[in-house]
This record gives sequence, C-alpha cells and structure tokens, in this order.
Amino acid sequence: MQPDKIKDVMEKLRTLPAERIEEVADFVDFLKQRAQAKRTAKREPLDFPVISVGQWPEDLSLRREDMYGDDGR
Repeated sequence: MQPDKIKDVMEKLRTLPAERIEEVADFVDFLKQRAQAKRTAKREPLDFPVISVGQWPEDLSLRREDMYGDDGR
C-alpha cells in the first residue's frame, strides 16, 4: 500500500469512536484470515459422473440447421 493511502486510512481511523475502531480491527482480522485460508486451501479435483454412450455415428451432423431445421430463428 502506498504511504499516502496509509496516512489517509490512519486519519480516518483517528476520527472514529472506540467501538468502531474495534469493529475495524475485527474486520481486518477477518480479511487476513480469509486471505490465509485462500492460500492454504487445497481442493480435491471435481469428480463429475461420466456416462459413456459409445461411439457417435461418423455421419452425425451437429450443425444447428440439421438438428432444428432452417426456419431462421
């Protein structure tokens, strides 16, 4: 963070009442915890079900016009 931004944030914090500063501190802790959780989280790869229907016919056309007709929509 740039020094000017830090100064701006510090000035804003100085104007807050004590109970609000505690809320800000809690929020900062939450952000740090979330950032750390993202770095350390390792997900298992997704395991989608696969249904094999065999080979597709060689002359199968997947063109829209062949599947739905050519009515211009």
